Amino acid sequence: MMRGGYWYLVAPLVGALLLTGCRFGDSGRDPWRVEAEEQCLAEKGVVPSAFMEPLSAISGDGGCGMEYPFRVHAFAEGNVVVEPSARLACPVIRELDAWVQAVVEPAAEAWLGQPVVAIRQMSSYSCRTMNGQAGAKISEHAFGNALDIGAFRTADGQWITVKNGWKGTPEERGFLLQVQAGACERFTTVLAPGSNIFHYDHIHVDLMRHAKGRTICKPAPKPMPAPAMATIQPPPALPQVREPPQVQEPPPQAMAPEPIPERPQMLAPQPVQAPVEQEPLPPPAPLPAQAAPSRAPAPRPGPNQLPPGWQVGPEGIRQPGPMSYVPGKGGTDVTGSIPKRKYYSASNPQPSTIPLPRAQAGED
Repeated sequence: MMRGGYWYLVAPLVGALLLTGCRFGDSGRDPWRVEAEEQCLAEKGVVPSAFMEPLSAISGDGGCGMEYPFRVHAFAEGNVVVEPSARLACPVIRELDAWVQAVVEPAAEAWLGQPVVAIRQMSSYSCRTMNGQAGAKISEHAFGNALDIGAFRTADGQWITVKNGWKGTPEERGFLLQVQAGACERFTTVLAPGSNIFHYDHIHVDLMRHAKGRTICKPAPKPMPAPAMATIQPPPALPQVREPPQVQEPPPQAMAPEPIPERPQMLAPQPVQAPVEQEPLPPPAPLPAQAAPSRAPAPRPGPNQLPPGWQVGPEGIRQPGPMSYVPGKGGTDVTGSIPKRKYYSASNPQPSTIPLPRAQAGED
């Protein structure tokens, strides 16, 4: 009786506790969460837009919810779609957007050769305990302060899933490991495949405030060296051949028909005149004969009548001297009245090349 009566007294109390929402072991929301939201909005960490849709405040059991939630349709100014859309608070939205632009996109270009255009999220706001386990602490998902990413879609439509790509091709592994390593530099908690059995198929990121400011990143990030991009040398530029300017010919004009030449009029035949005979020209008059010298040449003296050394040559009588006809053996002979003067004589008499007048008697 005592035991039964005691049970009836305790049962209503247990039911009342369950109705008050204290099953998460937390009676309310920490004040720093609302302060973090308000500070993020004041710094314009998130600006309402078609990609960031403001929602009404969310209040759930055990302090779940957000004061200024957003429905996120896309990151990177609409270039990376979130499928499906996620309900998140301002602080984690700001870090997710920066992570997508500064880490995810460069990793995709380096390893996959194309950008990421969509993210498949597996859990955003959810009022539950960690990993959904009974008796566990309340999850950061319950405050819109965490996101689970299951896959990335590239521009060609290919999905890189965390479940298959974590140990997939070198390109998939290199991309996901670089993505995880970059997340560990921005978020306070990052859990990827290998951290525990609950994260075998997604990467969990959140901004939980741990004791003493510590961070959690599991497993330890081991990014692979980025692949060496092949440098393609552009072909040498061919010399530009300038085409000659095209001269626009004028449109052909209609050619007027050529006039038909008129037939020449037949002229009456003219009588042929006989050629007129011309008198022959008189023969040219003979040139007048040269006048004979008015004075007859003097008679040539004989050889026996000349002084010694004189001789009669073709040009007349000449006295001995230069270019003379004095007989000798050749060389030089000193003759004449001027001492030390050399006179030259030829052994064979030759006619003088200098035209000389004929000698006249009594003129020298």
